[in-house]
Amino acid sequence: MLFLLQFRADEKCGIIRAEVVKIQQIFDAGCNPALYQMQGKTYDFPDMTQELCPHCKADYLKKHGFYERYLITVGFEGEITIRRYCCHECRKTVSLLPSFCHPMRTYGILAIFGVLKEFYVKMSAACLAVARFLAATGVEITRQLLRHYRRRIEQNSNSLAMTVTGIYALKEPLITTTTNMRRKVRQLLSFIKCPQDDSLKIFKQTRTTYLTPQPI
Repeated sequence: MLFLLQFRADEKCGIIRAEVVKIQQIFDAGCNPALYQMQGKTYDFPDMTQELCPHCKADYLKKHGFYERYLITVGFEGEITIRRYCCHECRKTVSLLPSFCHPMRTYGILAIFGVLKEFYVKMSAACLAVARFLAATGVEITRQLLRHYRRRIEQNSNSLAMTVTGIYALKEPLITTTTNMRRKVRQLLSFIKCPQDDSLKIFKQTRTTYLTPQPI
């Protein structure tokens, strides 16, 4: 489970602003955002009605309708449906977030990972990185937002590298603490071949994500 604040989309900066405490459970969507959106409320969401409330542990969760969440990612932009559960004892909610979304961000995993890879792996200047990413994918990300993403993933680089090393049972650490910061992130992003799958694995092990330096 991921402890978060309830968020509203801020399309200008691509960050979802905090309003009220809730929990989000990330799950493997098994399809792309367009197909997920097409199915809407008929999508086969994970059933959490047999699970105790992660807030109070005093009652089982009950279905509590849906809400819409705005998503921008490679090949998709629009609103998607999010299933929500509620505890009748403490009245708090749990929402199911598909794995192509990034918690607390309007932009999805592929968009965030892609523009970071353009900057670090291809070693483009920030203005060139966002321009090339826009030309290649049609996804527009500002230099300001890229700078925010860079700061977050650099803060998280050591813990991400240790987690990825464990996930793939590597004999040698993916990076060392003495490695130059930009080189650290470049090595990390170069190693990850399936950004969405690896993001879900990282979350399950550490309760963190690419842009979350501390468990949330």
